[in-house]
Amino acid sequence: NPKGPNLKNKSNKRRFTLMKRQTTPAIVLRRWPWSESSLALRILTPGHGTITLRAKGVYKATSGSMGVLDTWALVEVDMGGPPNSDFQQLYRCRLLDRMSGLSESPEKLAAAGLFGELAELAAPPGQDSGPVFRFLLRTLQAIHQGFDLDGLLCSGLLEALSHLGLDPQLKVEPETTDALWFHHEAGGVLPPNTPRPEGHSRLMSHALRTLLLECPQEPAAAEEADPALLEEAFTILGEFLHFHLERPPRAWNALRHRQAALNR
Repeated sequence: NPKGPNLKNKSNKRRFTLMKRQTTPAIVLRRWPWSESSLALRILTPGHGTITLRAKGVYKATSGSMGVLDTWALVEVDMGGPPNSDFQQLYRCRLLDRMSGLSESPEKLAAAGLFGELAELAAPPGQDSGPVFRFLLRTLQAIHQGFDLDGLLCSGLLEALSHLGLDPQLKVEPETTDALWFHHEAGGVLPPNTPRPEGHSRLMSHALRTLLLECPQEPAAAEEADPALLEEAFTILGEFLHFHLERPPRAWNALRHRQAALNR
């Protein structure tokens, strides 16, 4: 059959195209054992969203990769595999930034875990995710470098909500300095003189609303804010996030537990 070899060649050409290797920066979100000598990794890339990799043989002394693939490390990976496969294959990996300062305290680790989870939710596989990648990298580097954690949590959570398409409504017409009801189901603050709504809501002061409006344009505003105001902001934003995600991120309780322990 003269068509047979041609069909076979087309099939081989297609298979070669699907298995094409590529090199990309990535942040290691988490890792877990796959076999006696291999790891599975979940990474965030700027061009392809989140990807699951199989790293064969990394436990071998000669692999040179075991110490590179730490959680939260910024790496450069050489990988390939069929686009629709559950796993891509890791061929090589180079460490760019270990960000070892993240492990200096449980609070930093919990904060990194929180932002890592939110970035993963905002960057599904196969999608361009440059803004989410840059957000997570910038936030992890700030935590690593020792920036004020309370301010970072407030401004970072606001930015994460934006990447998730969950920006809270904070502006009202006409503008007022009165305290306003912040209603989770309605998506933010309610107009002036609105009676207390049904469902979960909190009264938001003008000072708090101003802080939340300024943070996206001036992140330093969160670093300079009163700690009690930052705690109130983080609480409201966290409740808003939980309402719309229907469950808190896994790192949330660990972070709040550590914050409570520090404030005793």
